[in-house]
Amino acid sequence: MIETTFEKRKPLVDREIWILAGFVLLLPFVLPYKTLAAEILIYALGAVSFNILLGFTGMLSFGQGALFGAGAYMTGLLLVHLGWHPLFALLCSCFIGAVTALVIGIFSIRQVGIYFVMLTLAFNQLAFFVVYQWKGLTGGDDGLLNVPRPDLSIFPGVEIPIQTNLQFFFFVWIIFILSIIAIRRILNSPFGRILMAVKENPERATAVGYNIQHYKLIAFVISGFFTGLAGGLYTLFMKMVPITAVELFTSTDFIIMSLLGGLGSLYGPVVGAVIVKIASEILSEIWARWLLILGLAFIIFVLFMRGGIWGLLTTILEKRKAAQASKENQP
Repeated sequence: MIETTFEKRKPLVDREIWILAGFVLLLPFVLPYKTLAAEILIYALGAVSFNILLGFTGMLSFGQGALFGAGAYMTGLLLVHLGWHPLFALLCSCFIGAVTALVIGIFSIRQVGIYFVMLTLAFNQLAFFVVYQWKGLTGGDDGLLNVPRPDLSIFPGVEIPIQTNLQFFFFVWIIFILSIIAIRRILNSPFGRILMAVKENPERATAVGYNIQHYKLIAFVISGFFTGLAGGLYTLFMKMVPITAVELFTSTDFIIMSLLGGLGSLYGPVVGAVIVKIASEILSEIWARWLLILGLAFIIFVLFMRGGIWGLLTTILEKRKAAQASKENQP
C-alpha cells in the first residue's frame, strides 16, 4: 500500500529536471524585470521546501517565515560583521534553518490538526517579536542594512562575479537546480515513501512499526535546511534583510504558491512561485486590487482542483496519452 500510494504521487522522470532547468533559465530573458527572475527562484525554493511538509508529510506549517528569516539574518550578519565568504555564509544559513526547524518541530509535531498549525504560527510570531525588539543586532523594523554581495573567490586570484542581475541569477540558478535534485533524491528514497505513508495513513504507518513523530521531525529539519538556504539567497539578492522576511506573510506566500502550483509534486510549487511573483510585480502595476484575482484563483483551485496547476497539466497530458494509446490499439 505504501509503494502504491507513493508511485501515484512520485515526481516525474529525471529529464523533467532538465526541462525545468531550461525553463527557468529563460526567465531573465523574457521577464520585463531581470531582478524578478532571481527572486522567483528564491521563493520557488522556499515553496518546494514547504511542500516537503504539507505535500509529502501532511503538516500545514505557518512557521516557514521563521526558518526563512533565520537563514536571511544569518547570512546578513556573517557578511556584515565577519566578512565571510558568501558560500560559507549560505551554508551556515542552511544549518541555522535546520536548527530552528528542529526547535520548532520538537514542540509542534506532538500536536495534530489545528493545534499544530497554531503552534507553528506562534513560533513564527515569536521569531518576529525577537527580530523586532533586538534592534542592536537585527536593525529592528528597519531591517539589517548595507549587506555586501562580494564576488565568489574560488582560488587565489580567481573570482566569479555575481554583482549584476544576470550574474547573480546564474548563481541562484545553479544552487536552485542542485537543491531540486537533492530534494528529489530525498523524496524518491525509501524515506520519502515513509513520509507519504505518514501523510496518507498515520495510524497504519504506526501499526507497521514506524515512529511517525521521528519522521515528521526529520522532514521538518530537511524543510528548514532548504528554507534557510532560500533565506540566505534572499539576503544576497536584496543586499539587506527586511523584517518582512520573518513576517507571517512570508509563510502564507509559500502556502499559496504550493497550493496554486500543486501539492504532492516536486514541480508544482515552482509553477506557483512563477505565477504569484509575476502577478505581484506586474499585475500590481496594472490594477491596485490584483490580490482579488489571486484570491479568487486560490479559492477555485482549493475547491475544485486540489492538484493545482501542475496537477491539471499532468491530467491533461495523461488523458492525451491514453487517447493516443487507445487509437493505436484499435484495429
